[in-house]
Amino acid sequence: MKTFFRFRWISWSVAIVLMIPAGTAVAEPSAPLIGLAVRDITPELPIRLAGYAGRKRGADQLDHPLLVQALAFKNPDGERFVLVALDNCEVSRAFMQPVLAQMADRFQLGPGRVAVISSHTHSAPILEDTLVNMGQLSPEEHSRIAQYSQRLRDQLVEVVGAALADCQPATLEHGVGRATFAMNRRVYQGDQVVFGDNPDGPVDWDVPVLRVVGNAGNVRAVLFGYACHGTSIRTGDDWYVVCGEYMAYARQHLESHQPGAVALFLTGMGADADPSPRGTLLEAKRHGLQLAGAVAGVLDRPMRPVRGPFRFAYDELKLPLVPPPSRERLEQDARSADVHVKFRAETYLQRLNAGQPLPESVTLPLAVLRLGDDLTFVMMGGEVVVDYSRRIKRMLAADHPWPIGYAYEVPCYIPSARLIKEGGYETESSMIYYGFYGPFRGSIENQILERLASLTAAVRQP
Repeated sequence: MKTFFRFRWISWSVAIVLMIPAGTAVAEPSAPLIGLAVRDITPELPIRLAGYAGRKRGADQLDHPLLVQALAFKNPDGERFVLVALDNCEVSRAFMQPVLAQMADRFQLGPGRVAVISSHTHSAPILEDTLVNMGQLSPEEHSRIAQYSQRLRDQLVEVVGAALADCQPATLEHGVGRATFAMNRRVYQGDQVVFGDNPDGPVDWDVPVLRVVGNAGNVRAVLFGYACHGTSIRTGDDWYVVCGEYMAYARQHLESHQPGAVALFLTGMGADADPSPRGTLLEAKRHGLQLAGAVAGVLDRPMRPVRGPFRFAYDELKLPLVPPPSRERLEQDARSADVHVKFRAETYLQRLNAGQPLPESVTLPLAVLRLGDDLTFVMMGGEVVVDYSRRIKRMLAADHPWPIGYAYEVPCYIPSARLIKEGGYETESSMIYYGFYGPFRGSIENQILERLASLTAAVRQP
């Protein structure tokens, strides 16, 4: 009974906060124009879902629609940048290449100018050229995924174009709340690191919020983030239900109490954190309600103004892997009973037999979007562990950083030096599903942070 009243109280609080009408606001002449667009990307069922190798069939139920949302920034001089929030586990470079080529051709958007940020829900469809090895798919399932993937590619181009066409004056405000359901999942058993709940492990409980207000005083958008896996659902028939996970339920709460506003979730750097507790669809809805309450708490307090045009910097960094395995090792792995290990080894052997070099590095996109002197989005591709979020917030504290992971593309997990030393899933066995032999060299953390510091310095006001 206490639990029931607690959640009712949170829900009423969200309603009260978000129904307060905003006052009239006039955008500064130097502020970027803001454009918004949303498209429904819910798949036809049944379809195989991404994120878990243990699923054995396609999803045959829908609990919540999937969306792709775009927010475009346009400076007074015409410079543009687009954030895209996508309800999916992740996208790969191969999946995104034709999409970005179309955007460059149709909208003249150069490298890095469109950042697709995957929510990392584990209850959305597998995409072409993205984690396909995690599921052993039938030809019919491959066909369904191909059809859905092409539809999604088309809608990504469409939603970006619509957001760019919608650009209009706005004022921006920033604040940070707190939600406590993320828990570090790396548990130490002797010299092994296993999955579990580690209440003493590092997490990032911050909930960054950006409110976008139109000149008429209407709230046009609420951007919010959190550093945690989209894995609330882990049990029974709910494992085969399509939904956007806790982040989409939070979005639904926020939008239902603020008609006309678009709520966009920007995934943080929490690849070694899971929601706690985990289990059924109900857990995802409970976590979504808690996250919405944290956002509402920020919106109810005075927020910091975010002023001035944006400045942008983008780069790609090659992260070195340890030397690739010998042919003998590859041939041994190609006989493995584990289909995922077998597939990875066969792929490497095909490259060797074709006279092609084996992968020695992984390409990682990095970007910094600075809004005046008041807020800095720090974006990284990959499944980025929480150590990076914590270090970025210390290193760039004066720049008011908002760390974002799963941006642009996800080549694999991006572990810190600490995790590389300790081993475990994020460092070693996850690489099987991404098709790489690892781990990374321990130097990658400093490489990444040094490059991010350089990009941030480049976008500071002169």
